[in-house]
Amino acid sequence: MRILIAALLGIIFLEAVFAYHNRPCHANEVFKTAASSNCGEKRCYKEARRCKRDSRSGCFCKEGYSRKGGSSGPCVSEMTCKRTKRQ
Repeated sequence: MRILIAALLGIIFLEAVFAYHNRPCHANEVFKTAASSNCGEKRCYKEARRCKRDSRSGCFCKEGYSRKGGSSGPCVSEMTCKRTKRQ
């Protein structure tokens, strides 16, 4: 009985891990693992800074796109960031 319970808990754990890694990202985002929390993507209006040595997994902007607004803002083309910045 203990073996059955342990196996069931193992299956539930694996299902949770795979579900986390396969969650959908928004438009112009890709899922990355082990990315620096502050250098995993570019952001509009923020200058480049030293990358942290930490790592996190999650949705980051695709190459050629930058995060607009806060951490939950949309990923927009870098040209859009530049046009908005000049206004």
